[in-house]
Amino acid sequence: MDRAGIALLEALQDDSSLSISELAEIVALSSSACHRRIKALEQAGVIAGYGARLEPRLLGLSVEVFVEITLTSQSREAMDRFERSVLDFDDILECHLMSGSADYLMRVAARDLEQYDRVHRDCLARLPGVSSMRSSFSLRRIKQMRGYPVRSGPSL
Repeated sequence: MDRAGIALLEALQDDSSLSISELAEIVALSSSACHRRIKALEQAGVIAGYGARLEPRLLGLSVEVFVEITLTSQSREAMDRFERSVLDFDDILECHLMSGSADYLMRVAARDLEQYDRVHRDCLARLPGVSSMRSSFSLRRIKQMRGYPVRSGPSL
């Protein structure tokens, strides 16, 4: 990827609400060239979408929980059934298939411990094939993801 492409991706990750003309100025391209470059990156799937970063505490979500899940079986059918079920619950913000001692790591946000208890009982406990769950509570966020390191990525 050339300098302009890297600068464009970094600018979009920093603030996707910038206009095409503002982005073009940042990356030193004409507006039409900038627009074409963005469309090409979208079509290639490099830009997967746009969204706003929200501050969970200002939304009343003061509890962030990381949940390690171990399944009773690691068969393809058991994992597929579990993964399909995870998609049904909006309370699960992220779910990752992991290596190591747990099969999956999930991230959940809640207003308080009482709401997390409800999420645990009504959502997490209903997931199929779970043999164990371990919840770890975030005490404080030190760094929030603001984007991927574009400069260190492969050539696009």
